Amino acid sequence: MDDAIRSALDQMPEKSRSKLEPHADIIRELRRKGRTYEEIAQFFAERLNLKVAPSTIHAFVRVRARRRQRTRIELSSSLEYASPGTSETEVVTRRIAELKRRRPPDAENQPRFEYDEN
Repeated sequence: MDDAIRSALDQMPEKSRSKLEPHADIIRELRRKGRTYEEIAQFFAERLNLKVAPSTIHAFVRVRARRRQRTRIELSSSLEYASPGTSETEVVTRRIAELKRRRPPDAENQPRFEYDEN
């Protein structure tokens, strides 16, 4: 890539996907203090001169909570099986072996459907 283009790209700031992104810490702190989304919206209007609907704040918080939970699940499942120096192939092979070793549930304990015509 041309050096002039590379320097122009490096100088360009990253675009934020949400106008609330720069204020994520404020929202998190206000929620931690028990403030409602309506109160947070009023706070933004009064203090930051930022008009935002409470539902927008709620959606913003919900999306980030989902991302955080997904990341936590992915990390915990990969750390559970992986040890230092373990490749992904070894982790997958170990998971498959564990699934194959599981015993099927007892057929006697499962309810069976019986049809009685009378």
